[in-house]
Amino acid sequence: MNSSEELTFSEKKTRQVLYGIIGRKISESRKSSRRKLEGISKKLNISTDILKKIEAGLVEDIDESIPITGFIRSFAKITNTDISEEIEKLQFDYTIPQKPKSIYQQVPTIKASKILIVFLLSFSFLLITLYILSLSEKKNDKILSLNSSVQIDEDFKDDYFIDQIDMQKEVRQNEKKIKLQEADDSYFEILFLEETWIEIYSLDNSLVQSGLYKIGDTLNFVFENAESDFFIKSGNLGGFQIFFKDEFFAPFGYSGEVNKGFYLKEKISKLQNMRL
Repeated sequence: MNSSEELTFSEKKTRQVLYGIIGRKISESRKSSRRKLEGISKKLNISTDILKKIEAGLVEDIDESIPITGFIRSFAKITNTDISEEIEKLQFDYTIPQKPKSIYQQVPTIKASKILIVFLLSFSFLLITLYILSLSEKKNDKILSLNSSVQIDEDFKDDYFIDQIDMQKEVRQNEKKIKLQEADDSYFEILFLEETWIEIYSLDNSLVQSGLYKIGDTLNFVFENAESDFFIKSGNLGGFQIFFKDEFFAPFGYSGEVNKGFYLKEKISKLQNMRL
């Protein structure tokens, strides 16, 4: 097997493990908050089949054309799951270290054999010394571990119960926040599934928000009154969804498509009529 094949295999196995960890964490968070896949599917506009595969860590079975990283970030966000460490590892640039040069390439051929002999003798002596030291350290470590094992068990129990109490409080707070947002018709949220440039204007043509946003980022807005509305321009109409009145609305165009802008309420009304 050549180097590229070894790299591909190693990276594939690593990603499988990371996706498995991500799926388990999201599943545990969702179940602890007693949220159903059907409700989350409706909010994110993502099929329950894809959500199940994410929770099972079977990301390789999902169509490659789907922006899976964005879906995972959205799923993690709505279930309040911290997967930042796993996402960072998935984006790590795996490389294979180069083999060290042979000793015969570093020194003249005539002196190579003598240097090799001296190196082997020195290395053997070092191994013997380390082995003797390790035997001594193992005895000391065993004594220390016996003395501290009881205290460690007690500390672990205390930390576990504290963590459980904090987790239950956070779940109740998040459930209350979600219910308040779903009941408020004056609230809407933009959730980014791809890297997207967007500009938001008020009815008086004042710039409210603009910038380049990454996968998983969100923007929140509030209508001041019933006549309020927002005008949206984007450089990637397929890169975001809008959550309004307990529903997710998308798509507003194709991935990478640029538009001249649209009024939010008018656009959502058209999408609702198309669904009917």
